Amino acid sequence: MGDCHMSSLTLRARILFYCICVMFTGTAAHALTLNEYFDAALQRSESTAIQLEQVHQAEEHYQQANAAILPSISGVASYTWQDPLPSGYSQTPSNLSRQGRSRITLSQPLFRGMREYAALRQNKDLLAAQRQDYRHARLMLYNDVLQNFYTILSLESDIHNYKEEIHLNREREADIRARVRIGRSRDSELLNVQSTISTLQATIEGLRGQLEVAREALAFLSGLDIATPLRDTLQLPDKLAPLQHFLDGIQSRPDVHAAQQRLIAATEGMTIARGEHLPSMDLNANYYLQRPGYLNDSRWDVQLALTIPLYAGGGIDSRVREAGSLRNQAELRQRLVLRQAEQEVRSLYQGIKLTLTQLQALQRATAAARKSYQAQLRDYRLGLVSNLDVIQALTSYQQNQRTLDLAGFTAKRNYLQLLASAVRLPILDSKP
Repeated sequence: MGDCHMSSLTLRARILFYCICVMFTGTAAHALTLNEYFDAALQRSESTAIQLEQVHQAEEHYQQANAAILPSISGVASYTWQDPLPSGYSQTPSNLSRQGRSRITLSQPLFRGMREYAALRQNKDLLAAQRQDYRHARLMLYNDVLQNFYTILSLESDIHNYKEEIHLNREREADIRARVRIGRSRDSELLNVQSTISTLQATIEGLRGQLEVAREALAFLSGLDIATPLRDTLQLPDKLAPLQHFLDGIQSRPDVHAAQQRLIAATEGMTIARGEHLPSMDLNANYYLQRPGYLNDSRWDVQLALTIPLYAGGGIDSRVREAGSLRNQAELRQRLVLRQAEQEVRSLYQGIKLTLTQLQALQRATAAARKSYQAQLRDYRLGLVSNLDVIQALTSYQQNQRTLDLAGFTAKRNYLQLLASAVRLPILDSKP
């Protein structure tokens, strides 16, 4: 409890320092927009950096698969000492007591059942999937930033509205105190207003604790100061585009695209496994710099090697069946990701559609509640209604105002989530 209180004091001190700077310099610190917040978080995020490293690793895997179909050249040198043969035995290149050899060897795979080309295509597909995983990590980070951004703005708006309600109740307190002195109001009315003010102050303290947690998350995500002011620049559209407009973007979603690429890669895995049943052929060539014995003058040889798999204990058939199962698994995952993406877009679309309708009703209700409070206040001063009626009208007005502001921030957050889910935000289009 004490640590939380001290953290809250620290945040208030930073905000107070910011306000003092504004008073004396006449300039305010730059207020952070959502896109600027996301850029800062992207620079700091370890999760996206890890995904980017995995992209680099996939690129190297592709290069390694490409190297498997290219020739390899190596230099080999050896020198052997062995016990000399007894006298009377003939010397051959294989039994010389001193043997020096050096050669340059070239090896070129000619045919491996097309496994090597399938492996190359598979690694290319996996590289594409990793790039989509990086985009998906950016999307997840954007959603975290988006949630935190509007949580902070919503809490700050709530605190402002409660302070406004306290201000209006203090005006009521002063009015009632004057009426109590002349006997036109009872002490209980004054106590009622003072109790309401105390309750509102306690509510503000609770909101400040939540705001402290949300701003700590901002500092964690972006590395910026905890008291950095935020600025909302989004204007909600008057009319939402048709649902199909958002559904059309699903195929471009990074998670859907990654699942499709992994399905293609799994299909190539079946080709690789089946290729083990086919014969393989390799070309090996040597150029000798030094050879022992009577082969010393023979400088080169070429070998064409054909290998035909006859029996491997059922291991090849097992790997073919395993590759088929992995392909089925990848297909099921791809279908699941696609259905989840469609359901997410539909859900977000219906949610924002209802929220926009709710906003219009809340705007009318808040305007009516404000007029009701003003009318009750006039009638109270004329002695036509009680203080309780005024307090109820004020509470209703402020509740409507808070609900309206919360609905506005919720609508903006859901709308941006819909755009992100349907791949309609340019800020998420960057590729590794």
